[in-house]
Amino acid sequence: MTRTAVVAFGGNALVTDAEHDSIPEQYDTVCRTAPHLVDMIEQGWRLVVSHGNGPQVGFILRRSELSQDEVDTVPVDYAVADTQGAIGSMFVKALTNELARRGLSRSVVAVVTHSVVDPADPAFEHPSKPVGSFLDEATARDRARALGWTIMEDAGRGWRRTVPSPKPASILETSMISQLLDSGAVVVAGGGGGIPVAIDESGAVVGVEAVVDKDLASSLLATQIGADLLLIPTGVPRVAIRFGTPQEKWLDTLTVDEARAYILAGEFGAGSMEPKVAAVADFVAGSTNGTGVIGAPDQIAAILAGTSGTRIVRSHTDSASEDSALIAVNGTLMRGLKLNPNLLRVGGAFVREASTKPTYRIWSVNDEHPAMIRVNDDSGASVALEVWAVPLAGIADLLRSEPPGLTIGKVELSDGGEVLGVLAESALVEGQREITEYGGWRAYVETQGVSS
Repeated sequence: MTRTAVVAFGGNALVTDAEHDSIPEQYDTVCRTAPHLVDMIEQGWRLVVSHGNGPQVGFILRRSELSQDEVDTVPVDYAVADTQGAIGSMFVKALTNELARRGLSRSVVAVVTHSVVDPADPAFEHPSKPVGSFLDEATARDRARALGWTIMEDAGRGWRRTVPSPKPASILETSMISQLLDSGAVVVAGGGGGIPVAIDESGAVVGVEAVVDKDLASSLLATQIGADLLLIPTGVPRVAIRFGTPQEKWLDTLTVDEARAYILAGEFGAGSMEPKVAAVADFVAGSTNGTGVIGAPDQIAAILAGTSGTRIVRSHTDSASEDSALIAVNGTLMRGLKLNPNLLRVGGAFVREASTKPTYRIWSVNDEHPAMIRVNDDSGASVALEVWAVPLAGIADLLRSEPPGLTIGKVELSDGGEVLGVLAESALVEGQREITEYGGWRAYVETQGVSS
């Protein structure tokens, strides 16, 4: 089963802190990231890797300013091109070496990528994209006065220079990127959001001094190539609302509408988490079967397994595509339990945690797996489960691996939804221990010390 993922790393993810921002140290960070990406390739994913470049562009511009008495200064769009090539080279080397280490033969190609923007975009009147190093306020204000910078405070982490950040309308190299994927290559593209260009009245491509947001460009690219997954690794394991306050709340799942409402409410930093949430929401809304996740780069395996990251879905009750179905699982197929690899193997994608209407009872079958049965009297209860989107072709494989007495039927959820789910024949539970009081299999195995 062919699946395509766009994984969009932030430029700050390569600069771990102000004491580790040299080019060799950035390359070391890329090398530590490569194994997680090659894990995805081994699982059958076709991979496009994009990356940010905010700090790196800032470094180039600062070097240019310091040496302007000796050499011409570097325009912003050329600084984007410079960093795109340099960081692209880091990923090509790191991924090629990791593939070779595992005995895998795969070309890794970095594509110089251009994002088309509208010169009339209002972003040019309001520079808002932070680039360069984090500075204390006094230093930032001194440079703003001396160098004509616009500056902003960035999510409580310090002050930074800002430049215009117009929205990307299209990506010139989309067709070539698709061809490279079809050829089996791993593609590094969209670096720094793409080099910003405009199309003039004669049809010529011309450079524009700006920085395109990497997340929005990655979302656009993922949509244009028909990706199944847009994954944005960031510095935290999940997205939070009321971040940094005593009321901070980490989110496992958001609908597109919820994500956009939180953005309007100002819940996310305009220069940090907000564009990531907006980009993933745009991708999910514009995709027929895509999944969007934000999480930590060292948690990619857990993100794919559904145990980490924040997922954005179209709705809580309808996030399956035309060629997949929503399946409610209540036992060993759940995240982190022993048969969950069966779900991942057939291309299952975690959607959300859920519970049934209070019309079900559940038993432990020899403490090996649960058995859930719907009842028509008042003896039922709500059972905790997980909803997964499973390709239709994979459902038959799941059924073949299920123990005798289990089957697929309709399950009613507490929120009024109805999905397919794993149910049991009544004969299977004769003489077995009823565990309805625990509210679900996971709670039972955790409290009883049962092997899950």
